[in-house]
Amino acid sequence: GRGKQATATKEDDWIDQLFIANTHDYILCFSNRGRLYWLKVWEVPSGSRGSRGRPIVNMFPLAEGEKINVVLPLTGEMRSFPDNRYVFMATSMGTVKKTALSEFSNPRKAGIIAVDLDEGDFLIGAALTDGAHDVMLFSDGGKAVRFDENDVRPMGRNARGVRGMQLDESQRVIAMLVADAEAADAAPEPSSRTSVLTATENGYGKRTNITEYTRHGRGTKGMIAIQQSERNGKV
Repeated sequence: GRGKQATATKEDDWIDQLFIANTHDYILCFSNRGRLYWLKVWEVPSGSRGSRGRPIVNMFPLAEGEKINVVLPLTGEMRSFPDNRYVFMATSMGTVKKTALSEFSNPRKAGIIAVDLDEGDFLIGAALTDGAHDVMLFSDGGKAVRFDENDVRPMGRNARGVRGMQLDESQRVIAMLVADAEAADAAPEPSSRTSVLTATENGYGKRTNITEYTRHGRGTKGMIAIQQSERNGKV
């Protein structure tokens, strides 16, 4: 069928994330400048099915050019900010950082630093982990690196992090994925759970079994995920 209008959007705007959350769940909102802002779900204005919603810039004191690009809901037991859970972050220049979730348990209206960034660097990904997953970084030059998250020791909020991927001068990290715990032992046939979709600027893409992405050491150049050619363009 054609479906129903779920929300009104402005021109050049689109739905980026969708998740289910309860009234008392926390929403952690990370900005490209490496800052973290909190919301309780009940603080988000409710709207009808066709309403546009409220601009997020009106909810946080964002600096000029700062935008929210990662949203993580904390549901169930995660609402207590347990010590054995982590926030794993990656930046466009290939830096990665793992910080205990408990370090983010004291909300401040002005936000707090989640990762200290070098000039010109931006936070591109953040995910909740439990210390038992592989992390994958993908560059716009078509390379991917996969490593055990325990290659990165937990660090404080103000730390800069460590090198996650070695990049050529013109390349940037554009995506971070946390592999399912069972992905390492996945069946050889690609499935919706065990394959990675790579897509390029010019509209080409492919699905590859996650087992073809072998582990490399953290901070290496990794392996080719998809050919960067004139036809494909950047990832």
